[in-house]
Amino acid sequence: TSIQNWQVIRNQPDLLIELFSHNLGFELDVSQFPPKKPLHAYAAIKNGEFGFYVISEVNDIESPDEVLSSNCYWCPCVDAFTNPQEIPQAVAISRVNSWRNNYREWINEVVNTPFGMYEIFYIPTEGLKRERYMALFALKNNDITPTSLEADLVLVNNSGVCYDTIHGEPPYRDKPKY
Repeated sequence: TSIQNWQVIRNQPDLLIELFSHNLGFELDVSQFPPKKPLHAYAAIKNGEFGFYVISEVNDIESPDEVLSSNCYWCPCVDAFTNPQEIPQAVAISRVNSWRNNYREWINEVVNTPFGMYEIFYIPTEGLKRERYMALFALKNNDITPTSLEADLVLVNNSGVCYDTIHGEPPYRDKPKY
């Protein structure tokens, strides 16, 4: 139901702008998931709260509800922050600032594209330690059209080390089979 709630608003720029104006990202505890397996973070609205349901790719398969529920973790969005490959802090800050400065315009543009606003983030975990990260909303240059921006998350650990290789989807990309 929470993921369906996101589907209802993911192409409504005014509602999205309001949601994102109060949220910078979410906390992600990688130690809750099988090591070295990609994660899927599904955008959702649960009881009026914006957040992400995160599940390992290993468990994100057709299963009974109780099995899915026991392997899926609710990560509510927060408004402050307490390989994927490591990226320089300056790049991470630039991407996060790009989000903060451009999210309203970006949302208005992206909802009018064929794929609309993302439904899920694909998060590789190779190179990540089994610790807590702050997953911060960001925008980066699109690989195909470098002048356009695409959704991103920058993961930051407690030591301030920043990581990336996350993809917002759709469009869905071919992923290696693990």
